[in-house]
Amino acid sequence: MKYIFLFSFTFIFKLLYSNEGVRCDFEEVYQDGSTQFGNLLFNNGLLRYQYNDKDLFTIIFNKDYFVIRNDNQNIVNKLENDAVLNEIRNIITNYPKIKSSYIQNGVEIKIQNSKEINFPKRISINSDEVNLSIYFINCNFGDFPKRYFQPFSSANTTE
Repeated sequence: MKYIFLFSFTFIFKLLYSNEGVRCDFEEVYQDGSTQFGNLLFNNGLLRYQYNDKDLFTIIFNKDYFVIRNDNQNIVNKLENDAVLNEIRNIITNYPKIKSSYIQNGVEIKIQNSKEINFPKRISINSDEVNLSIYFINCNFGDFPKRYFQPFSSANTTE
């Protein structure tokens, strides 16, 4: 019986770490109490950060950062290299081998891990430009189609 448990545990552990991607809903909470909601997709170093609000935008990282307006997906702009986005992408890429806090270029990032799943529950970002917490909710793991990470694709919505 203990061998079945050991095999099952090892199998589940390997599945958790063999998946290349994660999909989460997120809630951004700003210092003034305002909030924004959206979806995060991360797969093999590619990132999609999409706000639900039609007046906002979607950020895609696929070799470069791109910003796509949610109200007109034909408007795509290249985003300059962003220190905060790079740090978040690096944290997700290196998870679970991450520290609980980072300070770089005047940006302090703190990580709070989830007790239910093997992924961060909250990322706190504090800098001169922005102070907010990002909560990750309803996360699931899998391999997501590359079309979700193409800034010029007609598939500009997440599943």
